[in-house]
Formats: sequence, C-alpha cells, structure tokens
Amino acid sequence: MFPSRRIQSLIGKRIQVEMKGEYEVLEGILESFDDYLNLYLSNTREIINGETKRLLGAVILRGNNVVLINPIGE
Repeated sequence: MFPSRRIQSLIGKRIQVEMKGEYEVLEGILESFDDYLNLYLSNTREIINGETKRLLGAVILRGNNVVLINPIGE
C-alpha cells in the first residue's frame, strides 16, 4: 500500500508521531496531510517517557522530520 493511501485512512483518528531528534513523541488527531507528508494534527500533546508533558493544540509537522506514524487503537 502506498504511504499516502495508508495515511489517508488515518484521517480523523488519533495517532502517535515519532520525530527526529531526541525522544519526542507527539500524539493527536490527524486532520490532513499533503504530498510531502506534512501532517496537521489537532488536540496534540507532547509525550516524553510515556507521560504527557505539554498540551500543544493544533500543530503542523514537517514531513522530513517524521520518523514513525503509529495509529492508536489498531
């Protein structure tokens, strides 16, 4: 399955996104994405070591900084 089709099936669902860099994981509802796999998440929170550290609200994640997208509850 092409990545964009798989991500299309996740719109409206809660996902976890692992970012490049340290141990940063963001969790939120996938609202939309584009051809570069930039992601728009709502109700986003930052998770460090399994604990919620900050509530971020709406965020846009640049596609080249995304390492892993994990659907929650699948």
